[in-house]
Amino acid sequence: MASRKLPKRMFKNKEVVHSYQHDRESKLSMKQMSRDHLDVLQNIEFSLVEMAQKVPAIDDRVLDEALRCSLAGHPPGEEAEDEIHDVFGLLQGMRRFREDVSDGVWNSGLKAVRDSVRRHSSLAPGDRAYIRFVEPYIK
Repeated sequence: MASRKLPKRMFKNKEVVHSYQHDRESKLSMKQMSRDHLDVLQNIEFSLVEMAQKVPAIDDRVLDEALRCSLAGHPPGEEAEDEIHDVFGLLQGMRRFREDVSDGVWNSGLKAVRDSVRRHSSLAPGDRAYIRFVEPYIK
């Protein structure tokens, strides 16, 4: 009797990291973030919505810019609106509060929330579509 060949996939080296997998932790998708790190998303979204409810001048465009600056790791420029500075400071405070979370997971959470802002809003001045969208989930 001829012996059967075992499938090649059984022998793939699991320790090999391909170029597209090099930084998986920092590239978690929204689906993975929702499944594995829902608490991080909730912390970010809760703080954004709470501040937007207190300060009517904060719109989706302000949230997007503050999230962009947080992801880039640098504060907004001096010419930026005060609200952007305020939201950026709020995100920095939440990051210090969640120091138990790795930088990769935190940045993936920021990216997932920013993607959601961009998906649910036109980012036109005064547009608060994302804020209205996420409010029912926060309460």
